[in-house]
Amino acid sequence: MTAATPAQLNAAAEIEALDNPGITKFYLAVRREFRELLKRARRISRGSGGISSTGNRMYWGCVLFTRIVVTAKSLDQLLPDPKPGEHWDFSAAASLTRNLFEACLVYHWLCGEDVPETLREARFILFHLHDHGSRYRLFPDESPPPEVLEDLTKRFDASPILAQYDEKQRRVALRGERTPFIQDDVLAEIGVDLDEFRLLYRLFSQHTHNGPIAFYRMAEHDRGTGVETRHEKRYLMVAIGFAAQFLARATNTQLDIVPDAETRPPHLTDKQVRMNVERNQGRATRR
Repeated sequence: MTAATPAQLNAAAEIEALDNPGITKFYLAVRREFRELLKRARRISRGSGGISSTGNRMYWGCVLFTRIVVTAKSLDQLLPDPKPGEHWDFSAAASLTRNLFEACLVYHWLCGEDVPETLREARFILFHLHDHGSRYRLFPDESPPPEVLEDLTKRFDASPILAQYDEKQRRVALRGERTPFIQDDVLAEIGVDLDEFRLLYRLFSQHTHNGPIAFYRMAEHDRGTGVETRHEKRYLMVAIGFAAQFLARATNTQLDIVPDAETRPPHLTDKQVRMNVERNQGRATRR
């Protein structure tokens, strides 16, 4: 059994035909598959650590994949058991699902398998500029020294890809204030169904930004009050399926970057990680 896709989960007739125990059974099956996928992704992330990087793709791929796995783990924490006293909140899960997708989008734009190296290097220059511009806007009194932007400008002008920009495009890119890619272009590049994606992305965005769909008709739909309901489980299954698609794609890409990540032991055991945390936080470690 593979993790259900949003298209499968959005088949209203199939879902609506189930009684409440049937919905619960479906939810548990989808959650179980997501957790298995997450377990594998975490193993690959741990196996990608503690090794020397061979370049931008490997270094930033490992960084971004760590972020993706951590976000997926956070989403998993919001998938309750169907029993009394559990807290149900699809809106919170929707926000994390959207965050997970956006991390995956950056990951594939920078570290995807089929990106020519000249283009990849240009994309990294653009993203470094985006980082520089974002930090300047957030912390104008703590901006990097001017040499940083000078170096990035030289690299920008030396890139055969970026040299094709006209003066306006160059000026905007060097400011680094905008995300340097168009979402739909990346989705098309990795083969995502745009219509299906837009529907779900807009749904998750409504809940992320507290749009009207997040709270209108709560009573009619019997959702949004923190308790277990049929609709909460249906919507959570949609989020899990959407997240699973992108997590699976990122996992496959990470194995292309670090082929033995799934089989090599992590450079730190779980016990060592816990001990390091305790020590770093100033707490006595248990022996």
